Amino acid sequence: MTTQGGPKILDKPGYAVVIEDFNHPPSAPQPIDEKEITDVFGPALSTLPDPANRFVLVILYFERDTTKLTHESKDLPAEILRTIKRRQSNQVYVVGHTDLVGKEAYNTRLSQRRANYVRDLLVSSGVNPDTLFVSFYGKARPLVPTEDEVPEPRNRRVEVIVR
Repeated sequence: MTTQGGPKILDKPGYAVVIEDFNHPPSAPQPIDEKEITDVFGPALSTLPDPANRFVLVILYFERDTTKLTHESKDLPAEILRTIKRRQSNQVYVVGHTDLVGKEAYNTRLSQRRANYVRDLLVSSGVNPDTLFVSFYGKARPLVPTEDEVPEPRNRRVEVIVR
């Protein structure tokens, strides 16, 4: 907070300063209780989105070296579509990955093919392509860290983030 008299930095949650005169600096930061925070800021805080509902993450897993979904992931595209409709989302992120088996360039292309496969599946089911943001990382961001050339099924994935 800054007045004509100088600044005071508020860098801790639950602290406040008092400004009695704009020609003098604010008071030193002091803690305030939860009731006072609610009394003063309650209406503003009630407009914040629920952190648990800011986005939904669905992970689709793939067979080794393919764009074929695993048996466990086959029903997830329908869940993604229901989530997009329910949330009326206009931001869906589709992020492709591979495990650490194979060459970097090949895995980058494979992760791109996987991400594009999911994107095309969503578009063919009626999702507006302008709401989809596709990226891919090859083997650069494993979910489960392994040594090179170690097959890890949980790294062969596409993450779909519905905002």
